[in-house]
Amino acid sequence: MLSDRDSVVRVRWRYLPRLTPWLISFLLAGRPGRVNAIADALLPLVSGAYNAHRELGALSGADNVLRPVGWLKVYETAASFAGTQYDRELMAARGLRFDELGPDEIHQLEPSLARRYAKGLFQPDSAFIASPHQLTQAFAVQFQRLGGNFAEERVRGLQPTNDGVRLDCELGFRNFDAVVIAAGAWSKELARQVGDRVMLDTERGYHLNIEPGEAGDLRRPVLFADRGFVLAPMLDGIRLTSGVELASVNAPPDFSPIRRLLPAAREALPGLSDRVTREWIGYRPSTPDSLPVIGQSPRNPAVYYAFGHQHLGLTLGPITGRLIAAAIAGRQPEFDLGPYRADRF
Repeated sequence: MLSDRDSVVRVRWRYLPRLTPWLISFLLAGRPGRVNAIADALLPLVSGAYNAHRELGALSGADNVLRPVGWLKVYETAASFAGTQYDRELMAARGLRFDELGPDEIHQLEPSLARRYAKGLFQPDSAFIASPHQLTQAFAVQFQRLGGNFAEERVRGLQPTNDGVRLDCELGFRNFDAVVIAAGAWSKELARQVGDRVMLDTERGYHLNIEPGEAGDLRRPVLFADRGFVLAPMLDGIRLTSGVELASVNAPPDFSPIRRLLPAAREALPGLSDRVTREWIGYRPSTPDSLPVIGQSPRNPAVYYAFGHQHLGLTLGPITGRLIAAAIAGRQPEFDLGPYRADRF
């Protein structure tokens, strides 16, 4: 995979020396027994994610962008579908629902797709966000209605105090009873200043927003497994996303691999325009064991962590917030937070 310029996994080779400890830990986390333990630890988070979103969506009036339409994966051959057996066994063992589909059933779910897919995997209990921007704006407005305040300021460091934490900000010092570090890919350095060494790196993800053109309606996100990309129907167009790039947050973006997927996307969704209206890169904060870091710092009881959610950041945001709020308030967590502790690495 690493030698293929169009692989769904790419590495910036200059970054490899810094990345090597993370990669070794990642490989060790791929042993069967460890995979099962990780899947068990993820289960309470992902199974509670939808209800947590619904709760916040109802409070903030953002219900219209949360769409419970399921998650579809399609395969061009029976052989490529057979390669998902391990994935299906992991899901079935944990009671996660999925349906195996044939060509006609795929067409019924998504009639606008090309008639070239032999098998499908449909997860009916999944939902998606048609506009992450609208959702987070609605959450922010509701936060302010409840008395919250926003202060956008660069944080240069933080130090423990006798009664909390002091942030060194560009406009001066700020003292807090408690601080939550939820800075995504940039959380590692802040945790280091607290005294916690977490193993965190970045899976960079590329996205294109495409005008629908003459394509018919796409009803839900679809993974085209053989080609390694996803098409999703957003409020402002069709989103194309694919794979990961392992590189520094400071490395310049390279959009050429995802742009080479445009012809394949137009084959998958006939009539799709070739006009790209927006392109951007996201920095997924990733731990080598695929589990986030959630909970109280073992070094400073006034510091709480909420980062490392990888590809599930938007998915797990509301339930993570609920867990952190309970921890700060001294309430018993909904489930054991031990698997997500900061000192597990």
